[in-house]
Amino acid sequence: MKCPNCQRIIRGNNTVCQNCNLDTVLYMKGVGLSDKLYNQGLERLKSGDFFHGIQALTKSVTVNKKNVLARNLLGLALFEVGHTGEAITHWIISQLVQKENNHATRYMEIVHKNTKQIERANEAIEMYNKALSHIKQGSDDLAIIQLKKAVDQSPNFVDALNLLTFCYLIQNERERAAATVERALAIDTVSPIALNYHSLINPNKSRAARTALKAKPTIAAAYKPLGIEEKKQRTFHFSELLTFIIGVACALALCYFLFVPALESAREKEREDAAQHLMNVREQHQANIAKAEEEKTDLNTTIANLHNEMTVYNDELDIQRRVNDVNRAHFLYLDDKLQPAVDILQSFSVYDDLPPDIRQRAETILEDSYPRLGLEYYNVGHSAFNAATRDTYLALTSLENAHRYLTEEALVWNRLLFMLGTLYYDTNEDDRSEDAYRFLNELRERAPSNLPGFTGGERTAFNNMLRDLDARMGGA
Repeated sequence: MKCPNCQRIIRGNNTVCQNCNLDTVLYMKGVGLSDKLYNQGLERLKSGDFFHGIQALTKSVTVNKKNVLARNLLGLALFEVGHTGEAITHWIISQLVQKENNHATRYMEIVHKNTKQIERANEAIEMYNKALSHIKQGSDDLAIIQLKKAVDQSPNFVDALNLLTFCYLIQNERERAAATVERALAIDTVSPIALNYHSLINPNKSRAARTALKAKPTIAAAYKPLGIEEKKQRTFHFSELLTFIIGVACALALCYFLFVPALESAREKEREDAAQHLMNVREQHQANIAKAEEEKTDLNTTIANLHNEMTVYNDELDIQRRVNDVNRAHFLYLDDKLQPAVDILQSFSVYDDLPPDIRQRAETILEDSYPRLGLEYYNVGHSAFNAATRDTYLALTSLENAHRYLTEEALVWNRLLFMLGTLYYDTNEDDRSEDAYRFLNELRERAPSNLPGFTGGERTAFNNMLRDLDARMGGA
Protein backbone atom coordinates (compact mmCIF):
# COMPACT_ATOMS: atom_id res chain seq x y z
CA MET A 1 0.00 0.00 0.00
CA LYS A 2 1.03 3.64 -0.44
CA CYS A 3 1.64 5.99 2.45
CA PRO A 4 -1.12 8.66 2.36
CA ASN A 5 1.41 11.26 3.53
CA CYS A 6 4.56 10.80 1.41
CA GLN A 7 3.12 8.41 -1.25
CA ARG A 8 5.96 5.92 -0.71
CA ILE A 9 5.28 2.17 -0.86
CA ILE A 10 5.00 0.57 2.60
CA ARG A 11 6.79 -2.74 2.48
CA GLY A 12 5.50 -5.94 4.06
CA ASN A 13 2.60 -5.94 6.49
CA ASN A 14 3.76 -2.85 8.33
CA THR A 15 1.25 -0.16 9.29
CA VAL A 16 3.96 2.46 9.90
CA CYS A 17 5.62 4.13 6.91
CA GLN A 18 9.39 3.49 6.89
CA ASN A 19 9.99 6.87 5.23
CA CYS A 20 7.94 9.38 7.29
CA ASN A 21 6.96 7.20 10.31
CA LEU A 22 3.23 7.82 9.71
CA ASP A 23 0.94 5.33 11.45
CA THR A 24 -1.52 4.59 8.65
CA VAL A 25 -4.06 3.02 11.02
CA LEU A 26 -4.28 6.13 13.16
CA TYR A 27 -4.30 8.29 10.04
CA MET A 28 -7.26 6.44 8.53
CA LYS A 29 -9.11 6.63 11.85
CA GLY A 30 -8.55 10.38 11.82
CA VAL A 31 -9.88 10.62 8.26
CA GLY A 32 -12.95 8.62 9.26
CA LEU A 33 -13.54 10.80 12.33
CA SER A 34 -13.22 13.93 10.18
CA ASP A 35 -15.84 12.62 7.74
CA LYS A 36 -18.12 11.70 10.65
CA LEU A 37 -17.85 15.22 12.07
CA TYR A 38 -18.53 16.60 8.57
CA ASN A 39 -21.76 14.59 8.36
CA GLN A 40 -22.77 15.80 11.83
CA GLY A 41 -22.11 19.41 10.84
CA LEU A 42 -24.02 18.90 7.58
CA GLU A 43 -27.07 17.57 9.41
CA ARG A 44 -26.95 20.52 11.80
CA LEU A 45 -26.83 23.01 8.94
CA LYS A 46 -29.75 21.25 7.22
CA SER A 47 -31.88 21.91 10.32
CA GLY A 48 -30.78 25.57 10.43
CA ASP A 49 -28.43 25.04 13.41
CA PHE A 50 -25.46 27.13 12.28
CA PHE A 51 -23.90 27.35 15.75
CA HIS A 52 -23.40 23.61 16.30
CA GLY A 53 -22.90 22.98 12.57
CA ILE A 54 -19.93 25.37 12.49
CA GLN A 55 -18.57 23.75 15.67
CA ALA A 56 -18.67 20.26 14.13
CA LEU A 57 -17.12 21.39 10.83
CA THR A 58 -14.35 23.25 12.68
CA LYS A 59 -13.51 20.04 14.56
CA SER A 60 -13.61 18.13 11.26
CA VAL A 61 -10.94 20.30 9.60
CA THR A 62 -8.92 20.31 12.84
CA VAL A 63 -8.75 16.50 12.79
CA ASN A 64 -8.04 16.36 9.03
CA LYS A 65 -6.73 19.62 7.61
CA LYS A 66 -6.98 18.18 4.09
CA ASN A 67 -10.72 17.55 4.28
CA VAL A 68 -11.56 19.93 1.42
CA LEU A 69 -15.27 19.09 1.45
CA ALA A 70 -15.63 19.99 5.15
CA ARG A 71 -13.52 23.14 4.79
CA ASN A 72 -15.59 24.40 1.82
CA LEU A 73 -18.86 23.79 3.69
CA LEU A 74 -17.44 25.51 6.79
CA GLY A 75 -16.64 28.54 4.64
CA LEU A 76 -20.22 28.63 3.32
CA ALA A 77 -21.66 28.40 6.85
CA LEU A 78 -19.42 31.20 8.14
CA PHE A 79 -20.26 33.35 5.11
CA GLU A 80 -23.96 32.80 5.77
CA VAL A 81 -23.77 34.17 9.35
CA GLY A 82 -21.68 37.19 8.40
CA HIS A 83 -18.08 36.00 9.11
CA THR A 84 -16.86 36.78 5.60
CA GLY A 85 -13.16 37.03 6.43
CA GLU A 86 -13.02 33.60 8.09
CA ALA A 87 -14.96 32.06 5.18
CA ILE A 88 -12.50 33.42 2.62
CA THR A 89 -9.58 32.15 4.74
CA HIS A 90 -10.93 28.58 4.67
CA TRP A 91 -11.52 28.71 0.91
CA ILE A 92 -7.97 29.92 0.29
CA ILE A 93 -6.59 27.04 2.42
CA SER A 94 -8.85 24.64 0.50
CA GLN A 95 -7.40 25.84 -2.82
CA LEU A 96 -3.87 25.30 -1.53
CA VAL A 97 -4.74 21.71 -0.53
CA GLN A 98 -6.59 20.84 -3.77
CA LYS A 99 -5.91 23.07 -6.75
CA GLU A 100 -8.11 21.27 -9.30
CA ASN A 101 -11.82 20.38 -9.25
CA ASN A 102 -12.37 22.42 -6.10
CA HIS A 103 -15.64 24.28 -5.45
CA ALA A 104 -13.69 26.84 -3.40
CA THR A 105 -12.35 28.26 -6.68
CA ARG A 106 -15.89 29.08 -7.78
CA TYR A 107 -16.70 30.60 -4.39
CA MET A 108 -13.65 32.85 -4.60
CA GLU A 109 -14.63 33.93 -8.13
CA ILE A 110 -18.06 34.92 -6.83
CA VAL A 111 -16.42 36.84 -3.97
CA HIS A 112 -14.17 38.75 -6.40
CA LYS A 113 -17.21 39.65 -8.51
CA ASN A 114 -19.07 41.00 -5.47
CA THR A 115 -16.46 43.23 -3.86
CA LYS A 116 -19.08 45.72 -2.68
CA GLN A 117 -20.83 43.03 -0.66
CA ILE A 118 -17.52 42.01 0.91
CA GLU A 119 -16.73 45.63 1.72
CA ARG A 120 -20.11 45.98 3.42
CA ALA A 121 -19.42 42.82 5.44
CA ASN A 122 -16.02 44.18 6.52
CA GLU A 123 -17.60 47.50 7.48
CA ALA A 124 -20.19 45.59 9.52
CA ILE A 125 -17.42 43.83 11.45
CA GLU A 126 -15.68 47.15 12.13
CA MET A 127 -18.95 48.62 13.42
CA TYR A 128 -19.46 45.53 15.59
CA ASN A 129 -16.00 46.01 17.15
CA LYS A 130 -16.74 49.70 17.79
CA ALA A 131 -19.99 48.71 19.47
CA LEU A 132 -18.09 46.36 21.78
CA SER A 133 -15.81 49.26 22.77
CA HIS A 134 -18.83 51.50 23.43
CA ILE A 135 -20.43 48.82 25.63
CA LYS A 136 -17.23 48.47 27.67
CA GLN A 137 -17.33 52.25 28.22
CA GLY A 138 -21.01 52.14 29.22
CA SER A 139 -22.24 53.96 26.09
CA ASP A 140 -25.17 51.72 25.21
CA ASP A 141 -26.83 54.26 22.90
CA LEU A 142 -23.72 54.64 20.75
CA ALA A 143 -23.33 50.85 20.65
CA ILE A 144 -26.92 50.48 19.41
CA ILE A 145 -26.27 53.00 16.63
CA GLN A 146 -23.18 51.07 15.47
CA LEU A 147 -24.96 47.69 15.67
CA LYS A 148 -27.95 48.92 13.68
CA LYS A 149 -25.60 50.07 10.94
CA ALA A 150 -23.75 46.72 11.09
CA VAL A 151 -27.00 44.77 10.67
CA ASP A 152 -28.04 47.03 7.79
CA GLN A 153 -24.72 46.31 6.04
CA SER A 154 -24.81 42.56 6.81
CA PRO A 155 -28.39 41.36 7.58
CA ASN A 156 -27.26 37.80 8.46
CA PHE A 157 -24.64 38.95 11.01
CA VAL A 158 -25.92 36.79 13.90
CA ASP A 159 -23.33 38.03 16.42
CA ALA A 160 -24.33 41.65 15.77
CA LEU A 161 -28.03 40.79 16.19
CA ASN A 162 -27.31 39.02 19.49
CA LEU A 163 -25.26 41.97 20.77
CA LEU A 164 -28.03 44.39 19.71
CA THR A 165 -30.52 42.26 21.68
CA PHE A 166 -28.20 42.50 24.69
CA CYS A 167 -28.10 46.32 24.43
CA TYR A 168 -31.89 46.52 24.20
CA LEU A 169 -32.20 44.30 27.28
CA ILE A 170 -29.79 46.58 29.17
CA GLN A 171 -32.03 49.53 28.29
CA ASN A 172 -35.17 47.49 29.15
CA GLU A 173 -36.49 47.79 25.58
CA ARG A 174 -38.05 44.34 25.56
CA GLU A 175 -40.12 44.72 22.38
CA ARG A 176 -37.10 45.72 20.32
CA ALA A 177 -35.05 42.97 21.97
CA ALA A 178 -37.76 40.44 21.07
CA ALA A 179 -37.71 41.59 17.44
CA THR A 180 -33.93 41.29 17.08
CA VAL A 181 -33.75 37.90 18.81
CA GLU A 182 -36.38 36.59 16.39
CA ARG A 183 -34.24 37.83 13.48
CA ALA A 184 -31.22 36.00 14.91
CA LEU A 185 -33.17 32.77 15.41
CA ALA A 186 -34.57 32.99 11.89
CA ILE A 187 -30.97 32.69 10.66
CA ASP A 188 -29.51 30.30 13.29
CA THR A 189 -32.49 28.44 14.74
CA VAL A 190 -30.71 27.02 17.81
CA SER A 191 -28.15 29.72 18.57
CA PRO A 192 -27.54 29.25 22.34
CA ILE A 193 -27.08 33.00 22.91
CA ALA A 194 -30.25 33.92 21.02
CA LEU A 195 -32.25 31.15 22.73
CA ASN A 196 -31.02 32.38 26.13
CA TYR A 197 -32.19 35.91 25.34
CA HIS A 198 -35.51 34.52 24.07
CA SER A 199 -36.06 32.69 27.37
CA LEU A 200 -35.24 35.88 29.29
CA ILE A 201 -37.74 37.89 27.24
CA ASN A 202 -40.41 35.15 27.25
CA PRO A 203 -39.80 33.14 30.45
CA ASN A 204 -43.06 31.19 30.16
CA LYS A 205 -42.89 30.55 26.43
CA SER A 206 -40.68 27.95 24.78
CA ARG A 207 -39.54 28.34 21.19
CA ALA A 208 -39.61 25.37 18.81
CA ALA A 209 -36.74 25.14 16.32
CA ARG A 210 -37.66 25.87 12.74
CA THR A 211 -36.91 23.63 9.82
CA ALA A 212 -34.28 24.93 7.42
CA LEU A 213 -35.48 25.87 3.95
CA LYS A 214 -32.40 24.77 2.07
CA ALA A 215 -30.59 21.44 2.06
CA LYS A 216 -26.92 21.18 1.29
CA PRO A 217 -25.19 18.29 -0.55
CA THR A 218 -24.21 15.21 1.42
CA ILE A 219 -21.11 13.07 1.35
CA ALA A 220 -21.91 10.07 -0.87
CA ALA A 221 -19.53 7.18 -1.37
CA ALA A 222 -20.52 4.04 -3.27
CA TYR A 223 -18.94 0.74 -2.25
CA LYS A 224 -19.36 -2.20 -4.58
CA PRO A 225 -18.87 -5.71 -3.19
CA LEU A 226 -16.18 -7.80 -4.74
CA GLY A 227 -17.41 -10.30 -7.33
CA ILE A 228 -17.25 -14.00 -6.56
CA GLU A 229 -16.17 -16.26 -9.38
CA GLU A 230 -18.21 -19.34 -9.94
CA LYS A 231 -16.36 -22.58 -9.37
CA LYS A 232 -16.03 -24.84 -12.33
CA GLN A 233 -17.21 -28.29 -11.74
CA ARG A 234 -15.66 -31.33 -13.36
CA THR A 235 -17.23 -34.73 -13.77
CA PHE A 236 -15.18 -37.87 -13.79
CA HIS A 237 -16.09 -41.36 -14.59
CA PHE A 238 -15.63 -43.65 -11.62
CA SER A 239 -12.77 -45.64 -13.14
CA GLU A 240 -10.89 -42.49 -14.07
CA LEU A 241 -11.34 -41.14 -10.57
CA LEU A 242 -10.09 -44.35 -8.94
CA THR A 243 -6.99 -44.48 -11.16
CA PHE A 244 -6.24 -40.85 -10.38
CA ILE A 245 -6.51 -41.39 -6.59
CA ILE A 246 -4.17 -44.43 -6.65
CA GLY A 247 -1.58 -42.52 -8.72
CA VAL A 248 -1.63 -39.55 -6.36
CA ALA A 249 -1.26 -41.83 -3.32
CA CYS A 250 1.80 -43.53 -4.80
CA ALA A 251 3.40 -40.22 -5.71
CA LEU A 252 2.79 -38.83 -2.21
CA ALA A 253 4.33 -41.91 -0.61
CA LEU A 254 7.45 -41.64 -2.75
CA CYS A 255 7.78 -37.94 -2.01
CA TYR A 256 7.40 -38.56 1.70
CA PHE A 257 10.25 -41.08 1.93
CA LEU A 258 12.57 -39.14 -0.38
CA PHE A 259 11.92 -35.46 0.32
CA VAL A 260 10.13 -35.01 3.65
CA PRO A 261 13.26 -35.23 5.87
CA ALA A 262 15.06 -32.64 3.73
CA LEU A 263 11.97 -30.44 3.59
CA GLU A 264 11.53 -30.58 7.37
CA SER A 265 15.15 -29.54 7.86
CA ALA A 266 14.77 -26.66 5.41
CA ARG A 267 11.53 -25.55 7.07
CA GLU A 268 13.13 -25.62 10.50
CA LYS A 269 15.93 -23.42 9.20
CA GLU A 270 13.37 -21.04 7.65
CA ARG A 271 11.47 -20.86 10.96
CA GLU A 272 14.65 -20.01 12.86
CA ASP A 273 15.59 -17.35 10.29
CA ALA A 274 12.06 -15.92 10.41
CA ALA A 275 12.12 -15.82 14.22
CA GLN A 276 15.48 -14.05 14.20
CA HIS A 277 14.30 -11.60 11.57
CA LEU A 278 11.13 -10.90 13.60
CA MET A 279 13.24 -10.26 16.70
CA ASN A 280 15.47 -7.87 14.76
CA VAL A 281 12.45 -6.05 13.36
CA ARG A 282 10.92 -5.71 16.84
CA GLU A 283 14.16 -4.36 18.27
CA GLN A 284 14.45 -1.88 15.39
CA HIS A 285 10.80 -0.90 15.85
CA GLN A 286 11.32 -0.31 19.58
CA ALA A 287 14.44 1.74 18.80
CA ASN A 288 12.48 3.80 16.26
CA ILE A 289 9.70 4.37 18.79
CA ALA A 290 12.20 5.48 21.43
CA LYS A 291 13.86 7.82 18.95
CA ALA A 292 10.51 9.19 17.84
CA GLU A 293 9.47 9.82 21.46
CA GLU A 294 12.74 11.62 22.11
CA GLU A 295 12.29 13.74 18.98
CA LYS A 296 8.69 14.42 20.01
CA THR A 297 9.82 15.60 23.44
CA ASP A 298 12.47 17.85 21.90
CA LEU A 299 9.94 19.19 19.42
CA ASN A 300 7.39 19.92 22.16
CA THR A 301 10.07 21.75 24.13
CA THR A 302 10.99 23.79 21.05
CA ILE A 303 7.34 24.58 20.39
CA ALA A 304 6.81 25.67 24.01
CA ASN A 305 9.87 27.93 23.85
CA LEU A 306 8.71 29.43 20.57
CA HIS A 307 5.24 29.95 21.99
CA ASN A 308 6.68 31.78 25.01
CA GLU A 309 8.86 33.91 22.75
CA MET A 310 5.87 34.66 20.54
CA THR A 311 3.81 35.67 23.58
CA VAL A 312 6.52 38.05 24.76
CA TYR A 313 6.90 39.44 21.24
CA ASN A 314 3.15 39.94 20.87
CA ASP A 315 2.99 41.70 24.24
CA GLU A 316 5.81 44.01 23.25
CA LEU A 317 4.19 44.58 19.87
CA ASP A 318 0.87 45.42 21.53
CA ILE A 319 2.56 47.90 23.88
CA GLN A 320 4.37 49.53 20.96
CA ARG A 321 1.13 49.74 19.00
CA ARG A 322 -0.60 51.48 21.90
CA VAL A 323 2.38 53.82 22.36
CA ASN A 324 2.06 54.73 18.67
CA ASP A 325 -1.68 55.29 19.16
CA VAL A 326 -1.05 57.61 22.10
CA ASN A 327 1.50 59.58 20.07
CA ARG A 328 -0.92 59.78 17.13
CA ALA A 329 -3.66 60.99 19.49
CA HIS A 330 -1.22 63.57 20.88
CA PHE A 331 -0.58 65.04 17.45
CA LEU A 332 -4.32 65.23 16.80
CA TYR A 333 -4.80 66.86 20.20
CA LEU A 334 -2.15 69.48 19.43
CA ASP A 335 -3.99 70.16 16.14
CA ASP A 336 -7.25 70.71 18.14
CA LYS A 337 -8.78 67.56 16.64
CA LEU A 338 -10.09 66.47 20.01
CA GLN A 339 -12.74 63.91 19.01
CA PRO A 340 -10.39 61.76 16.86
CA ALA A 341 -7.78 61.93 19.61
CA VAL A 342 -10.28 60.80 22.26
CA ASP A 343 -11.62 58.03 19.99
CA ILE A 344 -8.11 56.61 19.60
CA LEU A 345 -7.44 56.63 23.35
CA GLN A 346 -10.83 55.07 24.11
CA SER A 347 -10.14 52.20 21.72
CA PHE A 348 -8.06 50.50 24.43
CA SER A 349 -8.54 50.56 28.18
CA VAL A 350 -5.23 49.26 29.57
CA TYR A 351 -2.64 51.94 30.34
CA ASP A 352 -0.78 50.41 33.31
CA ASP A 353 1.86 48.60 31.24
CA LEU A 354 2.71 51.67 29.16
CA PRO A 355 5.83 53.73 29.92
CA PRO A 356 5.07 56.35 32.62
CA ASP A 357 5.54 59.34 30.29
CA ILE A 358 3.23 57.84 27.66
CA ARG A 359 0.60 56.97 30.27
CA GLN A 360 0.78 60.50 31.68
CA ARG A 361 0.42 61.94 28.17
CA ALA A 362 -2.73 59.90 27.52
CA GLU A 363 -4.29 60.87 30.84
CA THR A 364 -3.52 64.55 30.22
CA ILE A 365 -5.16 64.43 26.78
CA LEU A 366 -8.32 62.84 28.19
CA GLU A 367 -8.53 65.16 31.20
CA ASP A 368 -8.19 68.26 29.00
CA SER A 369 -10.25 67.04 26.02
CA TYR A 370 -13.37 65.85 27.87
CA PRO A 371 -14.56 69.28 29.15
CA ARG A 372 -13.58 71.00 25.90
CA LEU A 373 -15.39 68.43 23.80
CA GLY A 374 -18.38 68.61 26.12
CA LEU A 375 -18.66 72.39 25.69
CA GLU A 376 -18.28 72.10 21.91
CA TYR A 377 -21.12 69.60 21.72
CA TYR A 378 -23.15 71.67 24.19
CA ASN A 379 -22.85 74.83 22.08
CA VAL A 380 -23.93 72.99 18.92
CA GLY A 381 -26.85 71.36 20.74
CA HIS A 382 -27.86 74.62 22.42
CA SER A 383 -27.98 76.44 19.06
CA ALA A 384 -30.00 73.65 17.45
CA PHE A 385 -32.39 73.55 20.45
CA ASN A 386 -33.05 77.31 20.43
CA ALA A 387 -33.20 77.70 16.63
CA ALA A 388 -36.39 79.16 15.11
CA THR A 389 -36.99 75.76 13.54
CA ARG A 390 -35.61 73.32 16.07
CA ASP A 391 -33.29 70.64 14.67
CA THR A 392 -34.29 67.89 17.11
CA TYR A 393 -31.89 65.23 15.83
CA LEU A 394 -28.83 67.52 15.86
CA ALA A 395 -29.79 68.95 19.24
CA LEU A 396 -30.34 65.52 20.82
CA THR A 397 -27.18 63.85 19.48
CA SER A 398 -25.00 66.86 20.35
CA LEU A 399 -26.42 67.24 23.87
CA GLU A 400 -26.10 63.51 24.55
CA ASN A 401 -22.41 63.75 23.64
CA ALA A 402 -22.10 66.83 25.87
CA HIS A 403 -23.67 64.85 28.74
CA ARG A 404 -21.16 62.06 28.05
CA TYR A 405 -18.10 64.31 28.34
CA LEU A 406 -19.16 66.98 30.89
CA THR A 407 -19.46 66.46 34.64
CA GLU A 408 -21.93 67.73 37.21
CA GLU A 409 -19.50 70.50 38.13
CA ALA A 410 -19.92 72.13 34.71
CA LEU A 411 -21.63 75.55 34.78
CA VAL A 412 -24.01 74.54 32.01
CA TRP A 413 -25.03 71.24 33.63
CA ASN A 414 -28.49 72.44 34.78
CA ARG A 415 -29.42 73.82 31.36
CA LEU A 416 -28.05 70.66 29.72
CA LEU A 417 -30.39 68.55 31.89
CA PHE A 418 -33.33 70.83 31.02
CA MET A 419 -32.74 70.64 27.26
CA LEU A 420 -32.24 66.84 27.25
CA GLY A 421 -35.36 66.33 29.36
CA THR A 422 -37.38 68.60 27.08
CA LEU A 423 -36.18 66.83 23.90
CA TYR A 424 -37.02 63.38 25.25
CA TYR A 425 -40.38 64.63 26.54
CA ASP A 426 -41.29 66.16 23.16
CA THR A 427 -40.65 62.88 21.29
CA ASN A 428 -44.00 61.59 22.68
CA GLU A 429 -42.59 58.06 22.82
CA ASP A 430 -43.30 55.92 25.89
CA ASP A 431 -39.82 54.43 25.87
CA ARG A 432 -38.34 57.95 26.12
CA SER A 433 -40.52 59.15 29.00
CA GLU A 434 -38.24 57.52 31.55
CA ASP A 435 -35.23 59.32 30.05
CA ALA A 436 -37.07 62.64 30.21
CA TYR A 437 -38.08 62.01 33.81
CA ARG A 438 -34.53 61.03 34.77
CA PHE A 439 -33.00 64.28 33.47
CA LEU A 440 -35.77 66.60 34.71
CA ASN A 441 -35.95 64.96 38.13
CA GLU A 442 -32.17 65.35 38.51
CA LEU A 443 -32.58 69.04 37.71
CA ARG A 444 -35.36 69.31 40.32
CA GLU A 445 -33.10 67.74 42.95
CA ARG A 446 -30.25 70.10 42.07
CA ALA A 447 -32.47 73.26 42.16
CA PRO A 448 -35.68 72.38 44.04
CA SER A 449 -36.91 75.93 44.79
CA ASN A 450 -36.31 77.73 41.50
CA LEU A 451 -34.22 77.57 38.39
CA PRO A 452 -31.59 80.32 38.54
CA GLY A 453 -30.78 81.66 35.09
CA PHE A 454 -33.96 80.26 33.51
CA THR A 455 -36.79 82.38 32.09
CA GLY A 456 -40.29 82.33 33.46
CA GLY A 457 -41.53 80.41 30.44
CA GLU A 458 -38.83 77.79 30.93
CA ARG A 459 -39.77 77.41 34.61
CA THR A 460 -43.43 76.98 33.66
CA ALA A 461 -42.58 74.41 30.98
CA PHE A 462 -40.30 72.60 33.46
CA ASN A 463 -43.05 72.39 36.12
CA ASN A 464 -45.68 71.27 33.60
CA MET A 465 -43.46 68.51 32.21
CA LEU A 466 -42.57 67.24 35.70
CA ARG A 467 -46.21 67.33 36.80
CA ASP A 468 -47.18 65.23 33.77
CA LEU A 469 -44.25 62.83 34.19
CA ASP A 470 -44.88 62.44 37.94
CA ALA A 471 -48.42 61.39 37.12
CA ARG A 472 -47.25 58.97 34.43
CA MET A 473 -44.42 57.47 36.45
CA GLY A 474 -46.63 57.19 39.51
CA GLY A 475 -49.31 55.49 37.45
CA ALA A 476 -46.75 53.05 36.07
